[in-house]
Amino acid sequence: MSVRSLSIIGLEKNTGKTESMKYIIRRIKETDPQRVLCLTSIGLDGEAVDQVTFTPKPEVIIHEGDLFATSEVHYREKNFLSEVLWVSAYRTALGRVVLSRALEKGKVKLSGPSTLSGLKELMKVAKKQGTDLFLLDGALSRRSSASPFLCEGVVLATGAALSLNFKEIIRKTLHHVRLMNLPIDPMANHIEKFDEGIWLIKKGVFEKLPYRTLLGDTSAILDHMKRGSKLYISGSLTEGFIKRLVERKLSEGTTLVVKDHTKIFLSPESMDLFLESGGRLMVLRSPNLLAVTFNPISPQGYVLNSGAVLTALKKALDVPVIDVMEGEKIGQRKTL
Repeated sequence: MSVRSLSIIGLEKNTGKTESMKYIIRRIKETDPQRVLCLTSIGLDGEAVDQVTFTPKPEVIIHEGDLFATSEVHYREKNFLSEVLWVSAYRTALGRVVLSRALEKGKVKLSGPSTLSGLKELMKVAKKQGTDLFLLDGALSRRSSASPFLCEGVVLATGAALSLNFKEIIRKTLHHVRLMNLPIDPMANHIEKFDEGIWLIKKGVFEKLPYRTLLGDTSAILDHMKRGSKLYISGSLTEGFIKRLVERKLSEGTTLVVKDHTKIFLSPESMDLFLESGGRLMVLRSPNLLAVTFNPISPQGYVLNSGAVLTALKKALDVPVIDVMEGEKIGQRKTL
């Protein structure tokens, strides 16, 4: 793994992000134990029980010499020795963010920065303190943690929490990977310099439309377009806009450009509707997807037979597909 920063994101709550992080840490410690890691979370990880579903959650173990960033509240709760390296000037709901180096092995709850700017600042400080790999446990409600504008690599966690129907897991996982692999617009480097908003691009001429997002008057935005238009949208691309675009028969030859896959909120059906009617969907940056992990255990304790899911995903994808729970004893769990 040659990247210096890695984000782990889940397709659903409890799809195994933290288990995936533990798997990555275990593999690194087996192969390169001197590599210095820095762990944090954009949400809350490492607690014994999920605060929303009240189901057990995996513990987060920090190894001696590694760095971790968590809130003041959870820093005080740890029971192992550590050295404080930095404290943020800003505050989260749980206090300032504390970056520390573990002087011995121990358990910790991770609750790091909740904003992109906070994460970027933390990454710079952690790098100066000798971090070789920054590991970010993302959050379902903060898709921006998967943005290629933040980390060099991404691991996608899917699993039984998404559905107990293995075909549905495969369908949703492949759709998300498809979004992550959208083509990059040839003018991406130039468009990245644009202000936030909606831009109409005609024969190399860029016109900023008087709308910040697609959530307002969709009809007014479409009135500026015709077949073959090219539109850059800095915010979210929504289902409603795509449906109106197709209904008005404007999609043929039209190109929609968004920052990255985290800005796209389209079902597989809506995306196919747009593409099959002649539209094109492009991004400014694509994430470096390094692996897909699969957690066969649902929050209710059911265990899916991972064979069919793993076989289908491995056949469709060109990145490693890993069962993060492989080797665990599952005899006491309910098996579907």
